[in-house]
Amino acid sequence: MNSRATELRLALGAFILLAAAFVAMPGLDLAASRLFFQDGKWLLERDSAWLALPYRGLPRLGQGVVLTLAILWLLSFVGRFTGLRARRAGVGFLLAAALAGPVLVVDLGLKDHSGRARPINVGEFGGSARFTPAFVPANQCRKNCAFVSGHVATASFLMAFGWLAAPAVRRRWLLAGLGAGAVLALARMAPGGHFLSDAVFAWFAVYGSLWGTEWFFRRLGWLPPGDSP
Repeated sequence: MNSRATELRLALGAFILLAAAFVAMPGLDLAASRLFFQDGKWLLERDSAWLALPYRGLPRLGQGVVLTLAILWLLSFVGRFTGLRARRAGVGFLLAAALAGPVLVVDLGLKDHSGRARPINVGEFGGSARFTPAFVPANQCRKNCAFVSGHVATASFLMAFGWLAAPAVRRRWLLAGLGAGAVLALARMAPGGHFLSDAVFAWFAVYGSLWGTEWFFRRLGWLPPGDSP
């Protein structure tokens, strides 16, 4: 049995069910956000010391990872770095996946074009913007909007480092990416920065971009034959 094919089918099924649930029952997002909103205040302020590291540090870490991968990939073309040359395809895959997922799909794509207002800005929580369900086009935000969470996407990218590994190792990295994404989801929801669906589908955006990047690399013969669906 192809474990990766089974994993992909389960992920697609979960995505469809969750997307349908959040669109059909938009109150799920509001109910989840209310858990962090009491007496007219969010559980944590945006400038809280508890959030300084995940809010400001994670994007810098993500940028550092992309820069490091780019440098390693370029060095793999230098004759003296034979070890890097042998790993060029894997490093190139990680670099391409980072640019395709968290950067292109999430930051430049969904976040800049969804138009969805953040919880802190909608009327249900004292703001002036209108709440809109996930996947529904909106005009309540111009740029860097709520859908989806860039922080959760960056944390979820952790799964990429075991993407091409053996099944047992791959599963551990997938769980690590899921766990890191969940922690950042709480950190972004606590100050009203994101809805639950923003976090959930940030993970799926990264997951899908990894599959797309792998398909592209294998199509071009840049990766050795592997256990792909």
